[in-house]
Amino acid sequence: MSNPKRRTFLKLSGMAITAAAVPFNIIQAGSSGRKYNVDTLKVGLIGCGGRGSGAASQALSADPNVVLHAMGDAFRDQLDKSLKNLKELHGEKANVSPEHQYVGFDAYKKVIDSGVDVVILTTPPGFRPLHFEAAVDAGKHIFCEKPAAVDGPGIRRILEAAKKAKEKNICVQSGFCWRFHEPKRATFKRIIDGSIGEVSAVYNTYNTGATYRSWNPETPQLESAEWQLRNWPFFNWLSGDHIVEQAVHSLDMMSWAFGDKLPVSAIGTGGRQVRTEPQYGHIFDHFAITYEYPDGARGYHFSRQQAGCAGGYAAEAWGTKGRAIADC
Repeated sequence: MSNPKRRTFLKLSGMAITAAAVPFNIIQAGSSGRKYNVDTLKVGLIGCGGRGSGAASQALSADPNVVLHAMGDAFRDQLDKSLKNLKELHGEKANVSPEHQYVGFDAYKKVIDSGVDVVILTTPPGFRPLHFEAAVDAGKHIFCEKPAAVDGPGIRRILEAAKKAKEKNICVQSGFCWRFHEPKRATFKRIIDGSIGEVSAVYNTYNTGATYRSWNPETPQLESAEWQLRNWPFFNWLSGDHIVEQAVHSLDMMSWAFGDKLPVSAIGTGGRQVRTEPQYGHIFDHFAITYEYPDGARGYHFSRQQAGCAGGYAAEAWGTKGRAIADC
């Protein structure tokens, strides 16, 4: 790895750990009036909602030479709100010039082509494969928030693009934050190293309240693209449902405990007990799934988003010598 590539990689790694979860001293002035040098890492934010704004803020906090260079979102008000908050927190480091603020469905292309070094992909995940492919093709380093896709075809696109990223020496960081959480890393290392014996079962949960909020619920417009986009967690084509969009963290811990082996089959159930009104789109509010692994081991997943119910967000691994609990 060349020195410039290595320096960029080290900065990206620092950004990823802070977020998870991102080459001499020639000074030049950017169009916003900021001073850049060749060590400056220019970040492009694609998707300016709550998660994107948070990831951008964490990136700006990770290293003094990181600046927010460009932003893109489908909606102007989302971008403006995000930019205002980031400037209040980070001042000149988040002072994105007007010519690098992009709005519309092609905003991702413009951010990628704006001269950034790394992109933060935090739009609704239904768009993630498209944006990931474009960033890889352009040779940009990537923070790819989880989930990487919402369906099988999308995952296959991600896997193919990831191969290209590896060939091009592009740094790709996912949003599976627990993989970078030192207490969790220590716990799962002991599981994998055999401290509880051979793992025969993992029970994992992601049970919360009704965390998703609806935009303009008084007049739901299921046929409106804007209404669906602004209420993206409630639509499978955009979010993959909450088992994919949120509970995937718990499923990732299950996979981790099994040494990242893939299951051979799964059977499950789910439904809508409380989210029955039109403003909740068509996602479920609970899931229960059993996964079977090649050696006969089992993984048990339960996730729920219902107010007034018991919560729980953890993975519990059972082995031949004991058990281990990773509580979030």
